[in-house]
Amino acid sequence: MRVLFTIFPATAHLYPVVPLAWALQSAGHEVVVASHAGVVDPGVITNIGAAGLTAVPLGSPEELPEALSKDTGDSKPNRPSLAFDAFEPEESQGWRTARAILTGMFRMHYPEPEEPGGRRPVLDNLVDFARAWQPDLVLWDPLMFPAPVAARVTGAAHARLVWGTDNIALIHERTKRELARPGAESTEHPWEAWYGPMLEQYGLEFDDEMLLGQWTVDLTQSRMRLPLDLTHVPVRRVPYTGAAPLPAWLHHQPERPRVVLTLGVSRRKLFGKYSGFPVREFFDSVSALDVEVVATLNSEQLAAVGTLPDNVRAVEYVPLNQVLPTSSAVIHHGGGGTFAAAVNFQVPQLVVPLPMWDEMVTARYVEEMGAGLVADPEALDVAGLHKQLVRLLHEPSFSHGARRLYDEMLAAPAPKDIVPLLERLTAERR
Repeated sequence: MRVLFTIFPATAHLYPVVPLAWALQSAGHEVVVASHAGVVDPGVITNIGAAGLTAVPLGSPEELPEALSKDTGDSKPNRPSLAFDAFEPEESQGWRTARAILTGMFRMHYPEPEEPGGRRPVLDNLVDFARAWQPDLVLWDPLMFPAPVAARVTGAAHARLVWGTDNIALIHERTKRELARPGAESTEHPWEAWYGPMLEQYGLEFDDEMLLGQWTVDLTQSRMRLPLDLTHVPVRRVPYTGAAPLPAWLHHQPERPRVVLTLGVSRRKLFGKYSGFPVREFFDSVSALDVEVVATLNSEQLAAVGTLPDNVRAVEYVPLNQVLPTSSAVIHHGGGGTFAAAVNFQVPQLVVPLPMWDEMVTARYVEEMGAGLVADPEALDVAGLHKQLVRLLHEPSFSHGARRLYDEMLAAPAPKDIVPLLERLTAERR
């Protein structure tokens, strides 16, 4: 069968889908990955190819809205966050704030045409490609709403591929309950205003399936999964963290415990510039420890940090699946990709959860499983970080907790194991 993956234009959204795309491709299916071209993350199309997959750019950068060519991935201080605790009571305001932010983001990425009857570049380019290629199955990023339109127009089966806590489904479910209450201020879903015209253009209507797919392929750990009334296909998140030559310094085991400080694929500015993370002071504090620290820092961050201690190695980029197998601890922001890689290699984690989606949920899960510690991002101090790192390195309980996390991950089926199920569901829903 022909399988079309569609991803939101960021490498952090690409990496989670790669192992499943490989599994389908290895089973003999045709696989392509479509995304916006040259926006938000200019390298995403190149990275699709680097992963051994066929990329489908959805138009040239010149064809896309001007707003998308700007640095939309930059997170400003005090900016409202998409992150909210999905396990908080429904009366909390976090999910409503996230709903409003998502509405603005969707309007920017999938805007109205400038002229009546004009093109919506991402939507129309995807529909045009789907009509030409005729996929049997569309697996789509939860933020890639042109995908179910293309699937419905071409008669393809379609499912979301959820890479984190299913905030979209939770917001939708709570919104429907909110609208159904007696005396509700509005009867229209806030997302219907921007999504409705896209659907009407192709003779479709706003409904649950156009927001949630026909079923959901879920990469999240079972204990992080929300209690939602959805058809779930659980799958193990096999960490893919990029392709690069193995550096010579990773050919051998380290002489002393290795600690990785990673800023994530998409979080460098947030982590280094706006979070208040005391990078320079932290490096000074670990200079006296018998450890090797590997920190992912770009040239701008290196310039701000200054001279590094002898036991700190700064690298622009190294795939986590290359460095974590020889590491004793990892300090990270709570992103799903870093979390999954740490779980896979059974590395104790010190999580500084920087709120963008579900980082607090991830951090709490790590701590509850005894696989690591959590640092409060609102009250970071070097002494506290230093103490937590020493605990990770010297208390055996964290290694045992990391093993428990790993065993729980193994309980989910591997990507290759769900291929027959996807084949069956596609045949039933196509």
